[in-house]
Amino acid sequence: MQIKRKTKLIRIIGYSLLFFIFLQIILGAWIRLTGSGMSCPDWPLCYGYIFPTPSKISSLGNIEYTYFQVFLEWIHRANAAFVIGPVCILFSSYILLKKKIYYNYTKLSYFLLILILIQGALGGLTVFKSNIPWSVAIHLIFAFLLYLTGLLIISKTYNLSKNYILTSKFTKINTAITALLTMAAAAAGAFTSKYGASLSCNSWPGCNDSFFPDFSDMFELIHYAHRVIALFLFITLAVLFFKMTSYYSMLSKKIKYILGLIFFIIIFQIMIGALLIYFGVPIWLGVFHQATGLMLFTLITMLYLHMKIKD
Repeated sequence: MQIKRKTKLIRIIGYSLLFFIFLQIILGAWIRLTGSGMSCPDWPLCYGYIFPTPSKISSLGNIEYTYFQVFLEWIHRANAAFVIGPVCILFSSYILLKKKIYYNYTKLSYFLLILILIQGALGGLTVFKSNIPWSVAIHLIFAFLLYLTGLLIISKTYNLSKNYILTSKFTKINTAITALLTMAAAAAGAFTSKYGASLSCNSWPGCNDSFFPDFSDMFELIHYAHRVIALFLFITLAVLFFKMTSYYSMLSKKIKYILGLIFFIIIFQIMIGALLIYFGVPIWLGVFHQATGLMLFTLITMLYLHMKIKD
């Protein structure tokens, strides 16, 4: 009973942490798409204030951002500083202090602690570097890694052997590559957006008047690179589904459900990618694109965790 209670505590904290990291990534996409990344030009404060109220911002005179943009950037920072950061540190510290009980979680706890410190430093670096594309992309990659670590900690509280998939080494490696490509596609999308190349290819699936981009145009190349990564992601998923068909009837309902969701989301993501170009990258659709990408990453990771290589 005591073990169950302690496991339940890990799950509650872990799921809460995942929710706030998920929210943070979505807020990051919203900020990026509204051009609000430098609406708080200093760090860790915002125009020298802990909380920039409308009256404080209006007293600054004419600034090139609306209060909504300033507040959006502030809430992004506040979620990181007052929720995600403290929860990660306290969560890791609690597990490490009780490592005799939570010995299965210690390595991941150290990793979570290291990641949150790096992520905090990257947040400051991104502001000091005026939100240049590469810093934004790296910041997003580490957010995904932070999310992944929380997911791995939670997974240790479940008995995954009930739904194990006996599979080949190739299929398990292919699934890992698929998860990495999902993260790479998200980072490439962030880089493309910050570089100002979101509509450099204003047709889909081709690029303007040709199927391939103009190789002398950096904007088109950056945009097209995001599409190429997405294409490789689709190919690795197609290979995964092809391999799964050989023993689909032997899979548990849970695994079939995960596979079904992955299939639905990747098709949906392709459609959203095309609609983003067609409608000129509306903010709500771009944010939704980021959210579904993170959901896809979650499901692929869950599938990987349920895989066991055949002897």
